Amino acid sequence: MFVEEVLLEILLIIVLAKILGEAFERLSMPPVMGELAAGLVLGPSLLGLIAPSSELELLALIGSMFFMFSAGLEVNLKLLLRMFRRGLVIAFSGALTPFLLGILVGYRYSLTLLESLALATCLSITAIGLSVRVFMDLRLLSTKVGISVVNAAIVDDVIGLILMSTVFTLAFEELEHYNALIALSASSAFLIVSFLLGAYIHRSVRSRIRFGKVLLMHTRKSSTKLAVAIAFTVLFGLLARLCGLHEIVGVFIAGMMLRTILGEELEREIIDFTLAFFALFFFAYLGVLTDLRTLAEVSWFAAEVVAVAFAGKIIGGLVGGLVTGLSPRESLVVGIAMNNRGAVELVIANAFYALGVIMAETLTAIVVMATVTTLTTPLILKYVVSLLGFGDSRLRGVSW
Repeated sequence: MFVEEVLLEILLIIVLAKILGEAFERLSMPPVMGELAAGLVLGPSLLGLIAPSSELELLALIGSMFFMFSAGLEVNLKLLLRMFRRGLVIAFSGALTPFLLGILVGYRYSLTLLESLALATCLSITAIGLSVRVFMDLRLLSTKVGISVVNAAIVDDVIGLILMSTVFTLAFEELEHYNALIALSASSAFLIVSFLLGAYIHRSVRSRIRFGKVLLMHTRKSSTKLAVAIAFTVLFGLLARLCGLHEIVGVFIAGMMLRTILGEELEREIIDFTLAFFALFFFAYLGVLTDLRTLAEVSWFAAEVVAVAFAGKIIGGLVGGLVTGLSPRESLVVGIAMNNRGAVELVIANAFYALGVIMAETLTAIVVMATVTTLTTPLILKYVVSLLGFGDSRLRGVSW
């Protein structure tokens, strides 16, 4: 019965996620909110029909990779590289502000220095998947704001790696202190080589054709192109993981590299199928992982952590955007988009807890923070984008 149970769970997730996604879209709300709601209904929060499992986790991982690959296909790599300095500033501002506020909260509640650093690290990390989905739904991913957020999220991943490695190094005194430096060097090297390769590929039509021939993209068979594209994407996800980055960073870069090489028709088919199944399942499963019962355990400490999480990311992103020349409303949208947290923070928090770095109350506060930001940020982002007039066609283009 095991296989039948897994197939039934997948069926329930896909059907309900699609129904609620369509319903939310008709209410002028992001479809991703309906998909998250489907997971909440089916998961431990309400009906309890589906519990997190390794099988569903694997499918969700594949779903997240396909989703970020599809998002990469919609982003112009040349524009991304041109705006890298802006993303760097936004990422540092967006990570530093919540990190310092997290340290202050730890000091206020008499946490140890190590526990305060662990809490601050979890507050600093951004899970960009939900915001990317909202930008895709609103057709804003390739705008100045969308590209700034993507750039900042990539750099934020490296910053998160540095902070996490530092805390782990301090937790294990027997570890060599250069481990963190090795991890930073590997991740930086991966990003530099990947972007240099991407810049070379998209330098001219001739270089794109040459790269396409290397990957056997000159064939007319769509199935062969698709197989090669998937293999190339998984390879980059694996390399990113081996270098200490999240795999979605690698697959996103792979998507940007293959943009215009696969052909517009095949790109559209990949994106449509991803949104119809893989992305649908991934965001619904994120809802399954989110247990609203943790909200019943909210203490003043947890409430303060949530408040600091919102204030730190939004203010940090806002300041970073203003410093790099974005308008106040563009900077506000960037700050809100950077406020997403997700499963990555929960995994890191659990690792800290298992090592005895953080106590149970701090772990609960981080879980509540991740839950609240996951559920509210897409809705707030959609509302603010509409309120500030980003639906205006004049704002959809990338102006320099």
